[in-house]
Amino acid sequence: MNPDELRVILSRLTAIGYQTREAPTKEGFVLLAKEEPFHRKLLLIGTNLSPAAQWRDFIIKTVLAERNDRTQLSLAILLLAAGEEAGEKKFLDYLGEMPWVEAIWEMAGPRLSTVKDHFRWQVEARVLFLAVQLANAVVTEQPSIPGGRREAAGGRPRLTYILLFINLLVFLGEMLRGATNQTSFLIGMGAKYNPRLWMGEYWRLLTPLFLHAGWEHFLFNSFALFQLGSLVERFFGERRFFWIYFGAGLLGTVASVLFQPDTVSVGASGAIFGLVGALIYFSIRRPQVAKGLFGRSFWIVLGLNLVLGFVLPGIDYMGHLGGLIGGLLWAYALGLGTRDQIAGRWLWRVLLVLVMVFTTINAVTPPPNKWYLPLETGRLALEQEDFEKALGSLEESYRLNPESLLTSRLLAGAYLAEGGKALVDEAWDKAVHYLEQSQKLHPDLRETRSLLARAYLYRSFHRYNAGDLAGAEEDCVRGIALNLKIEGFHYILGVVYYQQERWVDAVKELETVLQLNPENQAAQALLAELKKAGESVK
Repeated sequence: MNPDELRVILSRLTAIGYQTREAPTKEGFVLLAKEEPFHRKLLLIGTNLSPAAQWRDFIIKTVLAERNDRTQLSLAILLLAAGEEAGEKKFLDYLGEMPWVEAIWEMAGPRLSTVKDHFRWQVEARVLFLAVQLANAVVTEQPSIPGGRREAAGGRPRLTYILLFINLLVFLGEMLRGATNQTSFLIGMGAKYNPRLWMGEYWRLLTPLFLHAGWEHFLFNSFALFQLGSLVERFFGERRFFWIYFGAGLLGTVASVLFQPDTVSVGASGAIFGLVGALIYFSIRRPQVAKGLFGRSFWIVLGLNLVLGFVLPGIDYMGHLGGLIGGLLWAYALGLGTRDQIAGRWLWRVLLVLVMVFTTINAVTPPPNKWYLPLETGRLALEQEDFEKALGSLEESYRLNPESLLTSRLLAGAYLAEGGKALVDEAWDKAVHYLEQSQKLHPDLRETRSLLARAYLYRSFHRYNAGDLAGAEEDCVRGIALNLKIEGFHYILGVVYYQQERWVDAVKELETVLQLNPENQAAQALLAELKKAGESVK
């Protein structure tokens, strides 16, 4: 067994609560211990190169050092056979007859066998068998490289750690520069933003992989990268992991550019879904190992994430899907190692090249009518609060491409800003015009609805004072459609109906006013007058 294989086994035992102890002798043995309620388990790892007497002395010294009167002690042994052949039966029987030894497993080459079994050690047996399968998958499948070394697999996932460190540095830089969840800030940092990409900023195909919008986004992606990246780097090796991660991330960004052109997106999610695609390939090629490692939970979580990506708002689901497909394609093109041979792998490599080249060229090719140029001019003018220039540019962009949600949202924002400014200037007609345009483009914007209702209220009062009863009624009806609970609309409408001698309608509106505000004395007086007049008529 080489150190990488042993490291995999030790990591799995550590995951279920075992800790490495300082052994009475340091040569040829590894001692692990696990504390359970009223019980202590010791697991000894050694080779059959050590003579039986040395095993006996080691076990006795270990038990004497670890036992006490309050805790029951039990031992298990993992025997690492030198070479591919199993140890002699006499040697194994000798170990099995020693006091306190309840279970023995022997690893000869890539095989693990049970020499002595005990119900108390069933969990450890299962973990060891899975760990050996994993060690064989991530170590023996790796090709040799010059110098007699293997690619980094089974050891520390160095490239994953490097990516995590780079992401942390970039995020700290974002935090120092400003708010990480503001769209304009993220665009300036290099987010996926189609207009700037089409203007020649091709680095935006990769820079989103290092950017994040807020602490929650950063922490979630970092955790996912640590978990999935560690596995993929061990299974595929550093070089393949590099190409899978960045290749899938690139294809995820390209998919977002092509199929979600109106989104501004950041995050390593596309590349992380690419790692999921690579694990799907691993599950296909090594189903038994994958079943032991992942089980059904892996597929359930994967399916849930894909469904949520299509259902929840604000998620770049095409970036996720593109990354997933990209990771799967890259995994099929690269494989796990020299022993992972499939017929026609060159076809997968040709397919990968065609997909990457064709989709990337399409993504960076700008639309022929260049509607994105006035859009970007208008966006920058909005940032500088030059609303007149912004309106002209955004209206031009909207005329060229009325289907662009990005343009319509920015234009709605420009109309909203101009409408709010007109309200302050008491230019009621202008305010209503701009706010109605904003409402048409973005009906769900709460701020627009609120300001438009206020504009209707102020203009209806102005029209009533000017004697335009029909205009005042029209504004009140439109305002009530936006917000039923503004008493001013009902009061002005009641007064208008009173002036028009529509007594029943006037009473209804004034009663609504008093339901909303029982302290409204003007409504009380007018309603009393109407009821008194009605009784006189009777």
